[in-house]
Amino acid sequence: MKAVHKLTLALALAFAANASADYLPDPAAAEAALRASPMAAQARGELAAQTLRGQSLQRGREEWLVGADLAQRRVQTTPRDNQAEWGVALSRPLRLPARAAADHALAGALTAHAEAGLGEALHESGRQLLALWFDWLGVASQSQLWQSQLQLAEQQLAVVNARIRLGESPRAERVNAEAALAQVRLQQQQAAAHEQQARSRLLAQYPALPVAADGPLPLPLPPAGTAEDHVAAVLAHNHELTRARRLTEVLQAEARKLARHRSADPSVGVFYKNEAGGNEHVLGLNLGLTLPGAARRYDQQAAEQLGSTAQDAAIQLERRLRQEARADFEAAAAQAANWQQADRAAQALDEAERLAARAYSLGEGSLDQVLLNRRLALEGRLQAQQAQLIALATDARMKLDAHRLWPLDVDTDTAHAHP
Repeated sequence: MKAVHKLTLALALAFAANASADYLPDPAAAEAALRASPMAAQARGELAAQTLRGQSLQRGREEWLVGADLAQRRVQTTPRDNQAEWGVALSRPLRLPARAAADHALAGALTAHAEAGLGEALHESGRQLLALWFDWLGVASQSQLWQSQLQLAEQQLAVVNARIRLGESPRAERVNAEAALAQVRLQQQQAAAHEQQARSRLLAQYPALPVAADGPLPLPLPPAGTAEDHVAAVLAHNHELTRARRLTEVLQAEARKLARHRSADPSVGVFYKNEAGGNEHVLGLNLGLTLPGAARRYDQQAAEQLGSTAQDAAIQLERRLRQEARADFEAAAAQAANWQQADRAAQALDEAERLAARAYSLGEGSLDQVLLNRRLALEGRLQAQQAQLIALATDARMKLDAHRLWPLDVDTDTAHAHP
């Protein structure tokens, strides 16, 4: 029974001891997986499209217009004559400096909004990766725990057989030990299948990510600093909030652009005419003005209304994110405390199981009591393990939101440089 006790103690240490091994994906591999994710790929495509649209705005939509005309002049007076005439013209609308500045501002706002969208896609992909990773890590830890329980059950059966051979236990105890071994083997097989399913789901989303965790899980610790520090860090790096603010800037820039286009559109050009059968040549300059209608005013007012609505939405989003960040900080502290309580309960159940096993090895107590205490100890260890994973997942999510876990920023987004 000493071997049983040592294995139980090692199992407890494997899931409760502080470890220096990293239980999260490698930062470089995680960054590569996030940037190769479907959400990031779509956001990069949108960024490329908005960059091209910005270049179009900077160049302007004023284009050259080429015109030509043919005519036949019929002279009714004497001497009567028919004369062929033709002409060509070249004109182009003018973009005034104020309009050009408004177009350039809109182009910059569109690019900044698309960059924030890419950052948000990386962040959301990181959240998805963490969720899938901890799903796999949880079932993988359970599989290891059931594997250790399988070894304990096999050793327990060997101890029962030895006691039966010595005449110290009835043969009926072999049936109980074999039944317990069969149940544990079934649970271990199911846990192994669940682990493979979770691994497959993770690799389906991030096929190039190495799925492995070295060593035992670390002790969950309460979050460092204060809630206000965490809230400030989250708001300083939140791409969802940045994207909402950039959308406001886009709509405001569009409204200014439409305001500039409410004035008359000037155009200038030159023309050449060959008249009177080639006897007269006319070279001239033409000017034109396109007078705006009421539709331009409504377009401007609609853009201003959308900009105001987007600004209000950004303010509401900031308020919600502030509350969520504070709630996450408080939840992390509570989850760490929950794990400590669950771990203390698991240790007490482990000790009760150890004492029952020792008493049985000394000829006292019964196998049923040993199996009952072992089942209770297993349930306590599973609960402690689940509390540990929840606390670690909450801490990892907090670090991700504060950009202290993986680089999630866009290279061109200088407003959110990673520390």
